Amino acid sequence: MTNKTYTSSDRRFTSTLARAIVCSLVLLIAAGPVLARASLASMSSAPLPCVLLVDNDQDNPDVRAYYTSALDALGATYAVWDVATWDDPSTSDLLGYQMVIWFTGYPRSDTFTIANESAVSSYLDAGGRFFLSSEDYLQDRGLTSFGQVRLRISNYVSDVNQTYLGGTGQSPGYSLGPYTLTPPDGWTGHLNTDSVFKGSG
Repeated sequence: MTNKTYTSSDRRFTSTLARAIVCSLVLLIAAGPVLARASLASMSSAPLPCVLLVDNDQDNPDVRAYYTSALDALGATYAVWDVATWDDPSTSDLLGYQMVIWFTGYPRSDTFTIANESAVSSYLDAGGRFFLSSEDYLQDRGLTSFGQVRLRISNYVSDVNQTYLGGTGQSPGYSLGPYTLTPPDGWTGHLNTDSVFKGSG
């Protein structure tokens, strides 16, 4: 499989001849096989890479490589949006990508804002798929309507400091793990993980 890297509108893209197949694999992990199969036809002619990776870690520390290496290992096509460079993406910036993966890293404030929630809500209403990785989103914002309705969180316990994780017995985490959580390079504090309880739906 041959990868081609090119630059368009100051964003870094990676494309492969097998984009549709790989993109369906990523969707299978995140959304389940039925949704992945249903999306395959539209993905094959998609003008953009499968995934938009939103880097919102404020470079404190810079943990982007952990996400790009995982996507590279899957052979997934993706574009990187660096919030420090281009500011927060709007809904129009998100549209056209089959999935948005958004990470906030270590920072404990200004993690995933009201404006971010609004942009992602509109993206989801348009049929997008979303994955948020954030140590302190709930600590920073509390349980918002976005967290309840979009992320299906019914409740949470902050800072339980759990160092392993596994699947819940339901999609998309069914039968995954357990995995040991290890702080990335440059991570100066503890892994302040939360215990999150799934809501209905």
